[in-house]
Amino acid sequence: MSWRDRLLPATFRGAPFRVESHAAEASGRRAVVHEYPGRDLPRAEDLGRRAGEYTVEAYVLGRDYDRARDRLIRACAAAGAGDLDHPWLGRLRVICTGCRVSERSGEGGVARLSLTFVSAGEARWPAAGSNALGALDADAARAVTALAGDLARAWPAP
Repeated sequence: MSWRDRLLPATFRGAPFRVESHAAEASGRRAVVHEYPGRDLPRAEDLGRRAGEYTVEAYVLGRDYDRARDRLIRACAAAGAGDLDHPWLGRLRVICTGCRVSERSGEGGVARLSLTFVSAGEARWPAAGSNALGALDADAARAVTALAGDLARAWPAP
């Protein structure tokens, strides 16, 4: 089985299309570079993995190409994340951030679409945990109260 046989049919939210080419920025890190006056070396702060970005040069063709085009445009305009069946990369959970359509009169029955996607990731929020600073403040207040009581017992007022 060759690589061509392993290619998947392309769809986004179930809307089928064909792929001319693709490009992916699927790896890398987010960073903030801190540069300071009078210092020759900067400090880079790692903010975590970069979201995957995918560009797909797609097309639809045939007698009903206009219906396939409109279905794909509607899929791209829909809110929230959707499944992209990418021929080379498999199933990806993405948000469509751009859909540019072009048609030429000399190419009747074909619509070309430049689609851009970004990884949807997970909707995970920080979990509540213990409040270490609040606990420290409470412990310090109890210690001050205890010390004040000890001091009053050791040196009673005249």
